[in-house]
Amino acid sequence: MKKFLLLCAGIGFLASGVIAQVATPGSFEEFMNDVASTNPLAHAIFTDHMDGAKEIHAKLQAGDEEAALKAAYDMIQKYGHAAFSGASDASAIEVFKKGGDVIDALGDHYPRGCMEFVRNDISSEALSIPSVNEAYRKYQEAQRLAYEDGKLHEPIPRMEIADMYKVVTEDLGETSAERRMLLNPGNAHAIALCAIIRKNFNISAVREPLRGSYARANLTSKK
Repeated sequence: MKKFLLLCAGIGFLASGVIAQVATPGSFEEFMNDVASTNPLAHAIFTDHMDGAKEIHAKLQAGDEEAALKAAYDMIQKYGHAAFSGASDASAIEVFKKGGDVIDALGDHYPRGCMEFVRNDISSEALSIPSVNEAYRKYQEAQRLAYEDGKLHEPIPRMEIADMYKVVTEDLGETSAERRMLLNPGNAHAIALCAIIRKNFNISAVREPLRGSYARANLTSKK
């Protein structure tokens, strides 16, 4: 189980050993307790889609952690994105702000983690840093709240790519050179990449009428 939670770090899991309540070792209840203590968004989704969660648990019990990880990732992408598309401006912006806090913590203590974060593949090494861990957990909770908000509403049309490009270049000031660096980061210094990524998370610099749409579009992007 702990190995599965560590493997899931890229989709928001971080093994903590915290159990919400007493449960039989290896049971579905223990599995859900562990998820609750490590990933609020995943726990909310699993709770709403128990059949899928039980299938993931069965894969774990059978020793197929790779299949369990893929199934968990697919569930979070499917149901998370669907809900995020209906999230209010306020809840979407809050997720984005909390994401910026994660980038700040990574920039200070683990710059190469900035690219991990935007690729949805943050490492357990990054999450072992207390300030990063704290920021990431707050980010996870903001995601959960956006999920709970959005699942109650109809999807909102996603911001067009051309409009996102205008926001990034005009409001956030990303240059073509910086964009090329993000697309081809191999030879770039991690701290430079972090600075560019942080610029893209500066939601307060986005024109107010576009902030919610921009944040929501990023929440529903495929990473």
